[in-house]
Amino acid sequence: MRLLLWLLSPLSYLYQFFFFLDKSRQTSVQLDGAFVISVGNLSFGGTGKTPVVQAIIKLLLKRFPDYQYTILSRGYKAGLSGQGALVSASSLPIEVGDEPLLHKQSLPNVQVIIGGNRVKSYLTFNQMKNGPHIVLLDDGFQHHRIKRNMDIVLLDANAPFGNGFTIPLGTLREKPHALQRATAVLFTKVNSQNRENVIPVQKKIQSKYPHLPNFVSKFEPKLEVVVSSISSSVDSYCLVTGVGNPTSVLKTSNELIQKQPIRMIQFPDHHHYTELDLEKIVNQLAINEALLTTEKDWVKWKFLPSFLSKVKERNIQISLLKIELVVEQFEKWESLFIDHVSNYAKGISPV
Repeated sequence: MRLLLWLLSPLSYLYQFFFFLDKSRQTSVQLDGAFVISVGNLSFGGTGKTPVVQAIIKLLLKRFPDYQYTILSRGYKAGLSGQGALVSASSLPIEVGDEPLLHKQSLPNVQVIIGGNRVKSYLTFNQMKNGPHIVLLDDGFQHHRIKRNMDIVLLDANAPFGNGFTIPLGTLREKPHALQRATAVLFTKVNSQNRENVIPVQKKIQSKYPHLPNFVSKFEPKLEVVVSSISSSVDSYCLVTGVGNPTSVLKTSNELIQKQPIRMIQFPDHHHYTELDLEKIVNQLAINEALLTTEKDWVKWKFLPSFLSKVKERNIQISLLKIELVVEQFEKWESLFIDHVSNYAKGISPV
């Protein structure tokens, strides 16, 4: 292991150098009239950005219902990412990406724009040009082209800083000192088993950055049957998913469904499902074995008519694992956003 670290450490330092060089060469652009909130990570992998972005918008909608809202995403692995696109509820996931489509279907009145060049995409496709406007920059902490008013950084409670190394030695995009740019830190996926991991990291953050608020949260799961079967009997589940952290999804599923066994079939993150992918799985299901998947996967499954036809023909139930963000000290979390946005509305720069 030490030999591997020694061999790869120059590559890790090289990555950090080029990241710094890229950041120093780019000029940040202000999106005219917009209040920009970035939600991002220090590391690669699933920390739960999608439900957090949606929770922030829902929080703000309650207090500022007359504002206009936009989610601006790169559109990872989306066919239209290169040229950019305005996402509609009927857009194809292969063209606009699974997460942007999920955002649009979950929040129909929110404008969703994708594009590898986010500045260009925003200027091309933005239709919200009158009145106060809040832009959520999805996965934006390392995106240097757009100035932001708030930077929310998510840390997975299971491994807040990974193994401490940047790629290729570890999963970090940036070293922890990058938190000095953040407005707030949100620990996600906190539970009774990993809370002990969080406490020393919280203390370290408070010691180094005493004015940086940090919050603890969990994802509260629930099951929703999206395709029902005539038979109400389910003896087991087959979890099929292509997300950044499938182990976490399986763990959550087992905690939620305790009476029936769950097996998992895993695809790569952001996998573009084909009819053949899912029909093979359907053909191998046991009697009274239901399909289980995530919202990110389901937005892509819905566009596969042959598969859905086979599911109904075979009388197979499909259940959806939905998660809701629950933040401890919610009033303080809510006030953080309301105070900043209120200052923006008054024409005062947030402190």
